[in-house]
Amino acid sequence: MSQELREQREDYLQYDFYVYPFTGTEAQRRIFLNNPVYSVGSSFLFDALYNSPTEDDSWDLQEKFSFFGVRMLVHPNIKPILDSVVFHVQYAALTDPSINEWIAELYTGMPSFGWTWRVIAGTNRRSNHSYGIAIDLLPRDLRGRLTYWRWNENNSSGGNSSFDRDIYYLPPETVIKIFEDHGFIWGGNWALIDTMHFEYRPEILLLNGFDASVCP
Repeated sequence: MSQELREQREDYLQYDFYVYPFTGTEAQRRIFLNNPVYSVGSSFLFDALYNSPTEDDSWDLQEKFSFFGVRMLVHPNIKPILDSVVFHVQYAALTDPSINEWIAELYTGMPSFGWTWRVIAGTNRRSNHSYGIAIDLLPRDLRGRLTYWRWNENNSSGGNSSFDRDIYYLPPETVIKIFEDHGFIWGGNWALIDTMHFEYRPEILLLNGFDASVCP
């Protein structure tokens, strides 16, 4: 950070590495859903880590990628990691029909479900989509299922705040595990549920006791 910004350090909060996966009760989840709390953050670390201090810088780095036909732009650092995810998902699908059903259901139209330069809704913090290290995998038709907490109505107690697996769009457990094995966290394991979202955050996994092999 610049000297000027360092002198404003009282305006920033220490970055808390959150618990992953979320282990709270449904009552605690409802509190998060109804009263989301966001800290003031700095993007300087990830700007430097992914050489993306500006939108133009980030855009110039992105590469095209197809995840089972889902077209997106991703950072070149995670492209080979996603290649490995695809390989392992394909292998698992040989013996798990639910994975083939999930792949067949994926929405493959535009726009990109990877890189998008923006901040996280409700915050001043840059989304990891801005670096091309986060992807969203949606079905062609949600068929009434829930996926992203901000899209869900009735988040209050007794509404759709409870993580009822029967009413949410969910990737197969094996797919989630494969992503985690490659350093990705899944938004369905957050307090603020986002079941379509995966992002490359191996440090979160390591700090929560996952095996060190999540850092390819």
